Amino acid sequence: MKAMVLEETMGIESNPLHFEDMEKPMPDKHQILIKIISCGVCGSELQMIEGRWKRFGSPPKLPLIPGHEIIGRVFAYGESVQGFRTGDLVGMQYLWNSCGKCNFCLNGNENLCSSASVTGETVDGGYAEYIVGNEKHVYRMPSGIDPLRDSPMMGAGITAYRAVKKTMPLDGKTIAIVGAGGIGKMAIQFSKLLGAKVIAVSRNEANRDISLRLGADEAFDPGPDYTEATRIRRTADSVIVFAPSDKAVEAALKICKKTGKVILGVYATVTDFRFTDEIEVSGTLIANIAETNESLKLMAEHKIALDTKVFPLKSANDVLSMLKNSEIHGRAVLQI
Repeated sequence: MKAMVLEETMGIESNPLHFEDMEKPMPDKHQILIKIISCGVCGSELQMIEGRWKRFGSPPKLPLIPGHEIIGRVFAYGESVQGFRTGDLVGMQYLWNSCGKCNFCLNGNENLCSSASVTGETVDGGYAEYIVGNEKHVYRMPSGIDPLRDSPMMGAGITAYRAVKKTMPLDGKTIAIVGAGGIGKMAIQFSKLLGAKVIAVSRNEANRDISLRLGADEAFDPGPDYTEATRIRRTADSVIVFAPSDKAVEAALKICKKTGKVILGVYATVTDFRFTDEIEVSGTLIANIAETNESLKLMAEHKIALDTKVFPLKSANDVLSMLKNSEIHGRAVLQI
């Protein structure tokens, strides 16, 4: 099979991904072999490829095929697999496998399993023609999904949904989305769907304009260093941060009302935290199994806009470079 392979972490300008021929994987009795149609390109992959996540132990193996936002069709499956047939349209996300035995798994938080395997990080991912997935972490695509353009919903979409759910109840409340890029635009739409007033906070004019078209009630420019955030101080009941910046987190703490919630979807350092405001700060990761199925249904039924741009698999280095230079305002997809 053809695949884009990372041999060594380095700047994306050095073209660290190599187009290679590899042996096609084979599924065991509980696994499904998927012929990939498309794989989304995520900013987290850029961080990993360039080596900025080494301090977190990522990637734990090299060589590696990145990619975790996957849609494809069932090509083959193991003898114990139930409920899937050849040709079924399916998806895979960041969580490749979980132990099924720990407290997190037993309580429906498989995404927090300490023994989890991660697609495109601990195991080979979706920048390839084929991938093997575990039956319990392969998702049937609902009717209405575009298999070429909608793969980012398997990463950005379900991440946005979990973050928004952490702010509920939302009906009649105001939520600010700091960082209205690919994930942020989906969070805007989910927030509106669940009844909130939405303030999109972005330094990028194009992203502010798109946010308004997607339903945001306001689009605010916080300035290059987020100092203008004081102009909307204490306006939001909850704030979700998808901008990978400590300054963005500082701004979120100013924008949030007292006793409100600040949800961080990025690595960041929280400074100048005013405990007297009694603001609740928490992190958010990828969706669990139940939330993934919920969000896929909502995305299909309510036509959540993904604003995707499609590129050939061979161009992965160029696409990641464009992402690094803020030249992609929606989500990029690799056509396999």
